Amino acid sequence: MAKQVVFVIGATGSIGAATVTELALANVEKYGDKLDIRAGVRNPEKADKLKALPGVSVVQAEMGPDKNLVETFKGVHTLFINTPGATNRGPLTIATAEAAKSAGVKHLVVVSGVSASSGPMHKELDSLTRQWIEIESAIKQLGVPYTFLRLPWFMDNFFGLAGEIKSKSSISSPADPTKPFICIVVKDAGSAGAEVLADPSKHVNKAYSMISNCVSYGDLAAAFSEALGREIKYVRMSYEDARKMFLGMGLQEWQVNVLVDFYKAV
Repeated sequence: MAKQVVFVIGATGSIGAATVTELALANVEKYGDKLDIRAGVRNPEKADKLKALPGVSVVQAEMGPDKNLVETFKGVHTLFINTPGATNRGPLTIATAEAAKSAGVKHLVVVSGVSASSGPMHKELDSLTRQWIEIESAIKQLGVPYTFLRLPWFMDNFFGLAGEIKSKSSISSPADPTKPFICIVVKDAGSAGAEVLADPSKHVNKAYSMISNCVSYGDLAAAFSEALGREIKYVRMSYEDARKMFLGMGLQEWQVNVLVDFYKAV
C-alpha cells in the first residue's frame, strides 16, 4: 500500500521545522511509518537538519506564483503551508494554496493567527489581523478541505531578552506589564500541526486557536527575578521609543508595525 504523501512548505521556518520534526518522530513512534513526508524549502543545500530526520525527503519549493509548484504538489494528499513572515504573506500563501488545488491536493493545513477570530466586521483590526482574515477567506473559497492553526505569540521570542537581562537586569518593552496574553512554545505548534497532518479527516474545515495559561510582562520579570536570584526590573517605554529601537535593530518598517500593533493589543 502506497504511503500518504504529506508536504510541508516553508519547512526551514521555525514553525515549519518544528512541524516536520514532530511529524517525522510521530510517524515512526505512533503511525507505523504510514506517511511519505516531504519538506519544501527554498534552498535544499541549507536543510541538513531536515534531511537527517527519518522518512523525510527535502524538496526545492518556494511559496508564491511559481509555475513549478503545481507539478511539485502532484500526488500530495495534505499540504501544510507555513505562512511566511513577509509583508506580502497574503498573496504568497493564497497563490501557494491555488497551486495546491490545481495539483489535486486533498487537504490544506494553513498557519494563521489567533486574532483572525476577530472577524472582518471587527471595527479595529491591525495590519497582521487583516492579513490573517484575508488568507482564511481566500482558502475557504477554494473548495478544498482545510484546517487553520491560529497561533499566538511564542515564548521562544523571550530568548531575545537575554542580552538586556544580563547587562542591565531589566526587561524593556512598550507593553502594559499588568495585561496578560497567550503565549506558547514553537514545539507545541509543531505537535499540533503534526497531529492534523497525520489524520486530516478528523479536522476538516476547522480552525484551532492554540491557547495556554496567560502571562504578563510583569509576570515575566518576576519569573526571571526568582530564577536568577536578583531583581529583574520591567521598564515600560513609549511606543515611539520602541519603534525607534526596533528600527535601530535593523527591522523593516512593516515588521516594526506588526510588533507595535502587538504591544498595543497587549
